Amino acid sequence: MNNPCALAVHESRLLWPKDAFQCVLSLGTGRYDNAKRGPATSTSLRAKISNLISSATDTEGVHTLLDDLLPADVYFRFNPMLSAEVSLDESRPGTLDQLEKDTRLYLERNRLKLARLCLVLGAERSAVRKTKDWISERAWETKQRWV
Repeated sequence: MNNPCALAVHESRLLWPKDAFQCVLSLGTGRYDNAKRGPATSTSLRAKISNLISSATDTEGVHTLLDDLLPADVYFRFNPMLSAEVSLDESRPGTLDQLEKDTRLYLERNRLKLARLCLVLGAERSAVRKTKDWISERAWETKQRWV
């Protein structure tokens, strides 16, 4: 999956159905808005294949779904807008420098969102939550010994 966050949320619900999420963080590899994509109604084979690949690798659809389903103080996604299309195995210094610039610009524009995430991650857990987590961990360890 290009954005496995929904699957992680689903599996977490299966493992801990009664527990509320404390934080769900989704980190993207960056996105590039290619305005040259063929229109959805285009009849060329190339446009159809391009649109099929785009829909199969859509990571933002998962983000939109989770953004609607999870509270804003629980779900965070960071996925910088890139100035050029870049493959995941890119290694050219100039291209990597541009990726760093794009990411810094994105983080600057999303400074408040990043600050909210830091507050959530740095929040002190209550004594009740710590105890519950400790009991859950011991129960899981015991279960693993029996399996």
